[in-house]
Amino acid sequence: MILHMLFRPIAVFDSGLGSLSIIRELRKTMPAENILYFADTMNFPYGKKSKEQLKSIIIKSIRFLEKYRPKLIVMASNTPSVQIFNEIKNEFSIDIIPTKPSLKQAVKMSKKKHIAIMGTEGLLNSKEFNYLINREIPQDIFITKIDSTDIIDIIENGSFLIHQMHTMKTIQKTIKSNFNDSIDTVILSSTHLPFIKNYLLELLPSVKIIDSSTAVAKDVKNFLKFNNDLIKNGTGKLEILVSSNKKEFQATIRYMGTKETIYDVSLQL
Repeated sequence: MILHMLFRPIAVFDSGLGSLSIIRELRKTMPAENILYFADTMNFPYGKKSKEQLKSIIIKSIRFLEKYRPKLIVMASNTPSVQIFNEIKNEFSIDIIPTKPSLKQAVKMSKKKHIAIMGTEGLLNSKEFNYLINREIPQDIFITKIDSTDIIDIIENGSFLIHQMHTMKTIQKTIKSNFNDSIDTVILSSTHLPFIKNYLLELLPSVKIIDSSTAVAKDVKNFLKFNNDLIKNGTGKLEILVSSNKKEFQATIRYMGTKETIYDVSLQL
């Protein structure tokens, strides 16, 4: 049952807080657009699901969001965007924009030809991701994969906002064993990771850090412009739906400055 309805919003979803990094960019570049944000916290983390589980979750989420009649849907998570987007994109009448690591941008930016990629275990180990790397990154560029699951967990549970020392230690522990001086570019291949960018800049001052939220916002804007569907005047609204742990989720995003009402929803179709 739909209790509330924004007029033709841009729908954005992932398994929790990650979408917020993309929503911030969308609101910056398209302030007049309505945005519907679905945090499927019941299925956090996507990065530990099998491909089949993930496929089922994502299809269910898109079917659920279709009821809100959005202009388009943004899959605000690298893991399903890389692993299953190509398999499911034609199953829906609505357009879906994925979030994928900015590999080509990193290739252009890396002078030392050594790039680190931070992401979930599920993404980094998937055959689809390795195929993407082989296709988009020349063989003379060295890649170091950094499983950032522990960092993503403390972002999702909100503790990164309160326990700065623990956050710094978790980040140091994650990157310490994988990092060396020849790495000059880091790709944040999780929409959660931009929230700890300031820590990374402090730890790795000479390293360039790339997150894909800007690229996704650009893709959305170009899509709407091309379809003559971009609202240019006024101020859009943000509506937030959450599938579980509403209280904890609400406490975290309030602390981050997001004040909109949050609605509990069930994914039963």
